[in-house]
Amino acid sequence: MTKVRDTVIAGLLAGWAGNIAKEIMVWTFYFLGWTKYTLVHIAAGFYYSADNLTAPVSMITGAITDWTIAGVFGVILLLILRFTGTDYALVKGIMFGSFFYLIAFGIGMSLDISRATLLTPLPDFLLLLSHLAIGGVCGWVLRRYFKAAVR
Repeated sequence: MTKVRDTVIAGLLAGWAGNIAKEIMVWTFYFLGWTKYTLVHIAAGFYYSADNLTAPVSMITGAITDWTIAGVFGVILLLILRFTGTDYALVKGIMFGSFFYLIAFGIGMSLDISRATLLTPLPDFLLLLSHLAIGGVCGWVLRRYFKAAVR
C-alpha cells in the first residue's frame, strides 16, 4: 500500500472517516426521534428556509456542505498534529472536535447562520457527542494511517 504524503488528501480522508462515525451517530439520533435535525439539515439551513430543509435538493446541498466541512476539519487537525506531534492524537482530536463544536454551535448558531434551530438541550448535547466522535476518529486515523503526511 502506498503512503499518502499529501497534507490535503490525508486530512480529507481522515476527516471523512471521522464523518462516517459522526453521521452514523447523528442519523441514529434523528431516526430515534431524539433530534429534529441532522447536521445535513443544519448545513442545508445555511442556504434554505426551514420549510425547505427536507427537500431532496436541500439535503444534497447540505450533505455536500457537511462533507466539505468534515474534510476541512481533517486538514486542520492534521496541521495541529504536525505542529504538536501525534502523541495523544485521539485526545487532541476529541479536544479539537469540542472546540469546533463550540465555534460552530456556540457562536454560529447564536448568530443564526442556519435556519435549523436546536430548541432543547438534548439535541445540542447529542450533536456535541457526535463532534467528539469525529475528532477522535479523525485523530486516530491520522496517527494510524497517515503518519507520513503528518510529519
